[in-house]
Amino acid sequence: MFDPLGLIHLLLLAVLLVALYGVRRAIPGSGLQAWHDRHTSPRANARWHRVLTLEIVELALAGIFLLVGGAKLIGRPDMVELFHQIGVGQWFRYVTGAVEIVGAALLLIPILSAVSASLLGGVMIAATLIELFVLHRPPVAALACLSGHAYVTWARMSGRHHRWLEPEDTSRRSGLVHSTISIANRWNFRRINASRRVHRQPALRLGE
Repeated sequence: MFDPLGLIHLLLLAVLLVALYGVRRAIPGSGLQAWHDRHTSPRANARWHRVLTLEIVELALAGIFLLVGGAKLIGRPDMVELFHQIGVGQWFRYVTGAVEIVGAALLLIPILSAVSASLLGGVMIAATLIELFVLHRPPVAALACLSGHAYVTWARMSGRHHRWLEPEDTSRRSGLVHSTISIANRWNFRRINASRRVHRQPALRLGE
């Protein structure tokens, strides 16, 4: 279902990702918008590395499927030949391309990205089976995309992205530090008292 990306395809993907970045940043509630506004919001201490990882994966998947789905819809020769080898008919190329384009567009909307990732994940499962049993080649690209869709579905449907956007809870960490300092202070206090008792014993004996 995927062909190797050439230099032109990589350049098109890079330009498309830049455009999708701007679109995603302008969408209310997106992680990119929150990241750009982090200095003027209470989310300054959010787990941005996880938020940005999710955002980048979604943008990358959206860009890839816009290119691949568009290639199917415009009838690029290699895509026509690919679906000829599958043997179902060219109608399947149009259906697959339309599903990929719609799924890529929905990936840009945070509230709908979980549904889109699940839909495209199902497409990738079908692509994996077709490449294994019909085309007889390793489904490396399909499995890589399937892994990305599974990650997006898990992060969105489990609500992890909401937790990542919240500031980190430092109260527990400070409590652990405080308890560690208290234990160390008590231990040092006991050692000081023990050493004082040892030094006082000879003076008591002389007084006797």
